[in-house]
Amino acid sequence: MLINPFKQALLKRQRLVGGWFMSASPVMAELIANAGYDFVVIDIEHSTASTHDLHPLLQAVAETKTQPVVRMASHDKTQIKFALDMGAMSLYFPMVNTVAQAVELARACRYPPFGDRGFARMHRASRYNTIPDYVERINHEVCVIAQLETPEAMANAMQISQVSGIDGLFVGPGDLSVSLGHGGDTTHPQVKELMAEVGGYCARAGVPLGTVMPTPEMVAWAYSVGYNFVSHASDLGLLMGAAKGGISKIRDLMNDVPMDGTPTQAATSAY
Repeated sequence: MLINPFKQALLKRQRLVGGWFMSASPVMAELIANAGYDFVVIDIEHSTASTHDLHPLLQAVAETKTQPVVRMASHDKTQIKFALDMGAMSLYFPMVNTVAQAVELARACRYPPFGDRGFARMHRASRYNTIPDYVERINHEVCVIAQLETPEAMANAMQISQVSGIDGLFVGPGDLSVSLGHGGDTTHPQVKELMAEVGGYCARAGVPLGTVMPTPEMVAWAYSVGYNFVSHASDLGLLMGAAKGGISKIRDLMNDVPMDGTPTQAATSAY
């Protein structure tokens, strides 16, 4: 059956914990998807992956209970069509600043009469033409998320959320902080103030709202101000954090070991 559990949970404003995937390896995608996240964002905007990597990446995630979401690199209709044909059903779109942009994206993800997506029968999304009502079903199951990443977009959040075919909003704290002049500081008070303001509106209006945060504490903060689907860090960020933490610990322990190799009491106890 062609169903989108991510969209169903989103529209109910269930609290979802997401992962973030930036490497192009299907093995890493499969690993992250088996970690226990509700969904994982396959990022093809700021990563080594592109639309041409989506087929094996989506296949890897499909073997798990985690739902895949594709973060597109642009609003290009050809790339949107390709991602949808590969089987992506939930998509994030960067830099949606206006209602007009949101309308175009909602239409690009749906077949006529609701949109203008190009038609083909034979692709992974239709299970190679084995889903007879694919066109009708996918128009309802596709999930389109508009990313708000500038002060203009945040000011237009209410209007963008009401566009037919826009199923939720996502605040990009990194770009938002840069556009406000805070150089990537996602914890800056002005960034958090704007995020909380939009979070309050969406909570009151029942609009699905997501973001991505670097630490579990920041994820919890986002939930507390009205966000309901939040990703934590990324595969590359988590790997780098673990690597740096391990190196730091090893260098600390090295200080307790004399150059002749004779272990000290501290080093022996640590082992």
